[in-house]
Amino acid sequence: MKKTITYKGLISTLTFSIILILSACSEDVLNQQNNNATSTANFGTSVEQVEAAVNGAFHPITGTFFWGRIVHTGALLRSDEFNVFPFGSNTAMSTFLGNPGDRWATEPWQELYKSIARCNNIIVNTSKDLKSYDELVGQAYFLRAFDYWYLVNLYGNVPLITELPDLDNLLVKQEAPQKVWEQIIADLQKAETMLPDSWSGENLGRPTSGAATALKGKSYLYMKEWVKAHETLDDLVGKYSLLPAAQFGDNFSTTNENNSESVFELQFLGQANFVWGSDIPQTGTMGNYHIDYAPPTKSPDRSHVVNPWLKNLYEANNDTFRRNETLAYNYPGATGYGGAPFSVDLNDDVTVARDAGVEPIFSKKYSGMDVGSRAEVDFLGTNVGNNWRIIRYADVLLMLAEALNEDGKTTEAINYVNMVRGRMGSGLTPISTGLSKDQAKEVIIAERAMELAGEGHRFFDLVRWGLADDYLGTTSLHVTNGSQSYHPKSLSGGVFQTSKHELVWIPNSERDANPELGQNDGY
Repeated sequence: MKKTITYKGLISTLTFSIILILSACSEDVLNQQNNNATSTANFGTSVEQVEAAVNGAFHPITGTFFWGRIVHTGALLRSDEFNVFPFGSNTAMSTFLGNPGDRWATEPWQELYKSIARCNNIIVNTSKDLKSYDELVGQAYFLRAFDYWYLVNLYGNVPLITELPDLDNLLVKQEAPQKVWEQIIADLQKAETMLPDSWSGENLGRPTSGAATALKGKSYLYMKEWVKAHETLDDLVGKYSLLPAAQFGDNFSTTNENNSESVFELQFLGQANFVWGSDIPQTGTMGNYHIDYAPPTKSPDRSHVVNPWLKNLYEANNDTFRRNETLAYNYPGATGYGGAPFSVDLNDDVTVARDAGVEPIFSKKYSGMDVGSRAEVDFLGTNVGNNWRIIRYADVLLMLAEALNEDGKTTEAINYVNMVRGRMGSGLTPISTGLSKDQAKEVIIAERAMELAGEGHRFFDLVRWGLADDYLGTTSLHVTNGSQSYHPKSLSGGVFQTSKHELVWIPNSERDANPELGQNDGY
């Protein structure tokens, strides 16, 4: 699927994508035929055409302006895992200092709606008589649900568009989040029945029926429908397997991608052709997210340090196998780029952190350290091609545990936590099953932090648990409980504000174009 999504022709039904072309781009890339312009007159009658359209619907998601980089730069780095070095408007959103007019709200909005428009075209216009109809249209239903999942969690009140554009009614209104959630569930129910259990060959990595079930269960969890959540997620138990502890790093590296623990991952490729934010075949889908997870002296935006509470949590649990693949600091055997000793490879980064008054702890997941030496990894991440694991089986088990615990089935819940802790060779002590519901919740929160750190879940978790202000507000529990001595956003001075920072702002450019769009509270 990596090759397929990256190189096949793309179909576009909206034209608001922003393409910024760097002077270093090759003439061959800039002058190639535009494969995005596919006639809709006979669309949906050819398998090859619909396959290209499905690939085209994925492209905005893996491109630089969404998961390829920008959603990390702004929204995902809001987490209490990351103490972000301020870098002007680039880091305004991630440090809770941004407002409409600052960067990184517009691009994710536009890329997600571009993908939705392409999915709508596939769903509405593909002939039901077409061979492979279910496999092709099922992917569109899954991806449309995925798109709306991130829209509703990033922006809250968003337009809900499931048909082709009505040229006489382009000024669409926002829908209440509940309506969007209902559409997400409906789309995933269709995807579950239409998608295969697995793919092979060049299609490996495409969404499966299991991926649809997992995202549906996760959606029920976010909707606080506990019974539906655990009944849905329970269907996946035994259909995937956890990698041994010795292979934990395979969940984030280019080694062993789309493995037995992977439920759904976005496919990336390191590429020589680089057109920033492009929607052109043979460009995009490289790991520009490297900029946001690399250590400070490697990143052109200065990046971040990881907050000490997370390091201390690993050490309190004697959890070395997950720590070693998640964090880089001066523990025994610590390494940096290409396996070079930490004390050598990250010496300058240590100096930067200490000069700023923070502990020198750095991200390893998705930082490019597994790709090669520091000199070999491009500073923009163009040769970083790690697939991003959106949902892993470990995440499924922990979500299942959470839903069961919230439904009062605490003993069952802890059993699933212990499945995660008990992956082969982990050496971790099992959690006692004699916990209260509240105690079990604290265990699940801590386990999610250790298992899923740096994978894009933590901020959304804090918001749905009602803990974002507790850990990121003016008085952070990380400081008052002694986990660290400074605020998680101390480098910027930003703090989370309740009833504002749960969501990002609706882009000014979209509101200027559509007066029907209201602004989120606090902005």
